[in-house]
Amino acid sequence: MTNTLGRPDFAVIAGWVEPGHRVLDLGCGDGSLLKLLIEQKGVRGWGVEIDDANILAAIRNGINVIQGNLEHGLTGFADQAFDHVVLSRTLQTVRHTQGILGEMLRVGREAVVSFPNFAYWKNRQAVLNGRMPVSEDLPYEWYETPNVR
Repeated sequence: MTNTLGRPDFAVIAGWVEPGHRVLDLGCGDGSLLKLLIEQKGVRGWGVEIDDANILAAIRNGINVIQGNLEHGLTGFADQAFDHVVLSRTLQTVRHTQGILGEMLRVGREAVVSFPNFAYWKNRQAVLNGRMPVSEDLPYEWYETPNVR
């Protein structure tokens, strides 16, 4: 699968998804993953996002997106409504991880979780040098990061 978006986890996730599957992307950002899956796999996809700017970006990308806070669960979705529920680079921003993982398995047949590589050597080197790492995967300064884990 060709990944035109530069995110290695997108290519891996797309490899697990079958054409025509139903996908829920939690913390979908601008909808890039769903856009890729819709274009390359013909999935039926929906996103959940909390950030207003990302919601507008997802809508501009043609993604069905619902504004919601993952900390409150997925009560608006029926049991087993999706083939795949994706939490891509979002788990580290959620305080109650056990709750959202349980909800993912309730509403989907399969849960897919990816997260930034905090152990990448450049990130570890920055910490050893007394600085918090800032990179493409970790673009926030320590005082403004949404990562709680």
